[in-house]
Amino acid sequence: MTESMSAPDPSTLGVSVDLIHLPIQVTTEMLREVYVEVSGTCGYENFTRTATGAQLQSSPEPGSGVSRVTFGKDRIQFEEQGAGTGSEVLFRRIEEVFRSLGQRINIPMIVARTRTHRTLLRVPSGGNAATWLAEKAFHLDGDDFNAIGRPATISGLRLQLPPQVQGEANHLVRIEAWLKDPRSLFVEDVATWRFPLPTTQMEKLGQDLRAAEEVTAVGIPAWVASLGR
Repeated sequence: MTESMSAPDPSTLGVSVDLIHLPIQVTTEMLREVYVEVSGTCGYENFTRTATGAQLQSSPEPGSGVSRVTFGKDRIQFEEQGAGTGSEVLFRRIEEVFRSLGQRINIPMIVARTRTHRTLLRVPSGGNAATWLAEKAFHLDGDDFNAIGRPATISGLRLQLPPQVQGEANHLVRIEAWLKDPRSLFVEDVATWRFPLPTTQMEKLGQDLRAAEEVTAVGIPAWVASLGR
């Protein structure tokens, strides 16, 4: 992998990809062999045995994130925490791990997959996020809550973006005022694909991850910016 594969997005808090498959029987020794084989290309530096399998993880360093992959009986989860790793770098890690694992055990099909992307957006006006949500997203002010009998604030909203063509992901998007910084919006996008994917067609997974990232990194910010106009 090279740095040119993907430009990190500094606003990203974390990305995880869950790949669900039929239950398998894999030994700790097999997973340790996978770790030895992919540690150099994927940057994993620690191997930990878990109750359901094992976890490979990079060493956390100040100013950088942590990459990890966790093996369970019926799923493999890839995580990028605290670093803005783009879809290309993440997909290369997935490819390397599945290539190595496939030499030791047969996983013919990914039954379902989910990508969760958490990121931050600055409030377009630079003001308070809760106030901006009330005024720009819901067009409400203080008087609109009089019927409740006490003041209220808008803490966030949820969107569902259903697939428009066969094969697209269903997106569930959560946009909230971020408590750590009142001028920022916390965005969580959960993209889910419910149709099976043969592991011989992993390039399709890469295409799907890039399409999901387009929604999070381009579509949602553009929509938020349009509300402030």
